[in-house]
Amino acid sequence: MLTLTRSHVRLGQAAASKAEAIRIVGQTMVDAGFIEPGYVDSMLRRESVSATYLGNGIAIPHGTPDARDQVRATGVVVVQFPRGVEWSGDGHARVVVGIAARSDEHLQVLANLTGVLGDAVKAEALARTTDPGDIVVALNGASAAPEPAAAEPPPVTGPFIQVTSPVPHGLHARPATALVEVTKRFRADITVLHGGRSANGKSLVTLLSLGAVGGSTLTITATGEDARAALTAIRAAFDAGLDEEVAAPPAPVPAPKPAVRLDYEGPLVAGISASPGIATGRVWAFQHERLVVAERALDPARERHRLDQALAGATADLHNLHQEFLKKAGAARAAIFKAHQELLDDPDMVAEAHRHVETGASAGWAWRRVYEERAEVLARLPDPLLAARAGDLRDVGRRVLRFLADVVEGAATLPDHPVVLLAEDLAPSDTAKLDPAMVLGLCTAGGGATSHTAIIARSLDIPAVVAAGPSVLDVPNGQECILDGEAGVLVARPSARDLERAATRRERVRGQREAETLDRYKPAMTRDGRRVEVAANIGSASDAEKAVNAGGEGVGLMRTEFLFLQREDPPGEEEQYEAYRKMVRALNGLPIILRTLDIGGDKQVPYLSLPAEANPFLGVRGIRLCFEREDLFRTQLRAILRASLEGPVRIMYPMVATVAELRRARAITEDVRREVGAKPVETGIMIEVPSAVMLAEQLAREVSFFSIGTNDLTQYTLAMDREHPVLAPQADGVHPAVLRMVELTVRGARSAGIWVGACGGVAGDPAGALTLAGLGVTELSVAIPTIPSIKALLRSVSMADAEALARRALACGDAAEVRALVRELLARTGEGA
Repeated sequence: MLTLTRSHVRLGQAAASKAEAIRIVGQTMVDAGFIEPGYVDSMLRRESVSATYLGNGIAIPHGTPDARDQVRATGVVVVQFPRGVEWSGDGHARVVVGIAARSDEHLQVLANLTGVLGDAVKAEALARTTDPGDIVVALNGASAAPEPAAAEPPPVTGPFIQVTSPVPHGLHARPATALVEVTKRFRADITVLHGGRSANGKSLVTLLSLGAVGGSTLTITATGEDARAALTAIRAAFDAGLDEEVAAPPAPVPAPKPAVRLDYEGPLVAGISASPGIATGRVWAFQHERLVVAERALDPARERHRLDQALAGATADLHNLHQEFLKKAGAARAAIFKAHQELLDDPDMVAEAHRHVETGASAGWAWRRVYEERAEVLARLPDPLLAARAGDLRDVGRRVLRFLADVVEGAATLPDHPVVLLAEDLAPSDTAKLDPAMVLGLCTAGGGATSHTAIIARSLDIPAVVAAGPSVLDVPNGQECILDGEAGVLVARPSARDLERAATRRERVRGQREAETLDRYKPAMTRDGRRVEVAANIGSASDAEKAVNAGGEGVGLMRTEFLFLQREDPPGEEEQYEAYRKMVRALNGLPIILRTLDIGGDKQVPYLSLPAEANPFLGVRGIRLCFEREDLFRTQLRAILRASLEGPVRIMYPMVATVAELRRARAITEDVRREVGAKPVETGIMIEVPSAVMLAEQLAREVSFFSIGTNDLTQYTLAMDREHPVLAPQADGVHPAVLRMVELTVRGARSAGIWVGACGGVAGDPAGALTLAGLGVTELSVAIPTIPSIKALLRSVSMADAEALARRALACGDAAEVRALVRELLARTGEGA
């Protein structure tokens, strides 16, 4: 049995930081002959992987599994820091236990810590003692007899099996998740027995609470009609290793290369890439939420339904996150989100929450009580790997609680220095509160790649990550972080190595951006001589000049509704005319496409007093609103047609779904043109709804051009609201279903000899730009800061390559496969190196 000796205890030490304290502990272990010096670096890395602060001033830093070959001998040392050392904001450590182990010989020492953790007086005594013997007695305990090699089965009735807990780490999150996946396939009641305790075999939380270390004996019982089949499957699962990693990796077909290599030492908060780039700075919560729930509720049936709905929503959210991270980092790193799903599907937790609801508790209060109680149990387990799962349980618990909160409290202020901004999400009205010079990057709990936050970030040319989950709002204000927009992760508490690499990448990106800016006025001519026009999306007169200076070849989308927002009455004809005239003059002969008023859906204007609609995205919006308020439509058309006397103006109608709508819009426009005395102008329509795609040939005979609004076309094609908290991450504009819509649109346009542009967010996404160009889209209208990079990207490939890419993309099964094809192409051309 491993014992602690007086010579391995150091008293009265001091350290200015956690890193320094770990180095002192590590040097003590080196001096004792337990480890090689390099193992200390592994101990520092472990801090970014899991929590090592246990509570009551006790911490247990230890190395990562890949450094076990640097362990000379199993051993434990203790270093006392009477004045305390801050341990990652969790608390101040005063007794630090350093562990060197190749397997689990040290676990009895950790088990003896359990009594200290529950006794604040005893922990305080160890932090102040001047006698090493006190610490030796506390950690060695009275006895620590090892488990018999062949344990007798406990007295049970009915069929049972005995299996061995996976070596080396025991029944921690990954193998326990695999076990739960097996047990839930059967109707039988399954119980796992270990060390005098029992756990529901279908409850991940109670399985973790067993604290079964590697190599220990587990007895598993089953009762029910399929009990024996269940036990046979469970034994097979244990024999196969329960998804646990083994020392010698097999050599099957290699896994697909992750989208972006994740090589950070600091803890990651994973989300979805919304805007590329990398930022380093201190975080600030734009709306740091506090979830408030009432304790009591009057209607148990309603509360039970609310709880079930919240669990379903949070589970779907986690499924999306697992799928996204699986693409980026592989199955091993994505496995934690699979475990999170099982935590939510824990029958014991759900049943207990329902019991609280039946006694009059609100759904939110019941759920919070259940997950917090279980998190406390996990946090006190002696095995640090199992204890770290308490944080996971709290994270998934908060995901559910967000759906149940009666009040979400928080402040929406910004500091006076640049920050990485954290938010639940950003609505269009929030943009007025942002100073681009003060926002280094954006990271949101919700949203998707086509959400408002993503669009805002791309227009501001700042890195952004969305759909990171509610835990991102728990990162404290002022915490140093790295926001990696390309990889879709936020690195909390980055290491010095992380920061150095981020700085190197920023410099490389800055150099690339400077080269692109120098060439911004060059046309986007592919290597085989095919040109794609790159224009700008703008929302104000001042944007027009910026578009020209960025290398834009015109304006592919002017969102005129921005003139109608953030005010108490609609703009008059003269105000609109002056705005449009300034834009036309700023472009100095370059064309501008003015989209007529597109209000409705997610853009509401209170002064129009529009009736409430159950589903505003399928209601009176876009051109339908123009017909409902023809007075506003005619006023706007007069202003636009008057401005057309200053330069090339094109008119574009939004949300056209039928030929009849288009003809009505054109008739009104022609009537106003005659009133104004302007010359005829080119007119076109947004292709945003599936019906317009299917009618593309007929519609093309009536207009001069199409412009594909990929954001709305994506959400209508996939039936996924791009602002939906669960579905938004899946609403990817390069989904093959959306690309097929684009192909049909281009085919219909070519039948009538008109051109097709694209003005949604996907046009400014490298994957989207290349696939759209390959499908025959000849104009891409993008956020102003993106213009130089998209032009450079198109110059780096041949149109033949883009067309081949598009053909392969149409045959893909999902957006991830399409993006993988784009990465392959860019790697071949050197653009993705």
